[in-house]
Amino acid sequence: MWRLIRITGWTDPAGRPDMDWAKTEASLGTGLPSDYKRMVETFGEGAFDGFLDLNQEPWAGLRADGLLIWAGTEHEDLYCWRADGDDPDRWPVVVRSFDGKDLAFDCRAAEFVCRILVDPHHPYTLARYFDAHWFMSYGGNGS
Repeated sequence: MWRLIRITGWTDPAGRPDMDWAKTEASLGTGLPSDYKRMVETFGEGAFDGFLDLNQEPWAGLRADGLLIWAGTEHEDLYCWRADGDDPDRWPVVVRSFDGKDLAFDCRAAEFVCRILVDPHHPYTLARYFDAHWFMSYGGNGS
């Protein structure tokens, strides 16, 4: 998480330090990855580089195809986990593009965000478009 804070220059107070994860996880029927929970607690509601919207709760629950959405973009790409196994911290990130194709990444959500912000060769890079990176807070929920 420190790497993501450093990359974005984030200095604001925690965005959602009081998030009720027990309630959220109970409603979903599954635990959630710890790095995702730290991202939401740290940044709150908003978007990385004004582009990658960080969902405050994984929406729509677990889909029939085993994907759980944690973020999305204005291009209608969905950033998900493939919810395989009992350990959410081991779930891979999967990007479902607007045309329904899936591309899996063997990393956690926070690492995935770091990669797209700094790696100009990443398939979903933002590094080619921005020299500096930020988190645009939507100002809700205490942020």
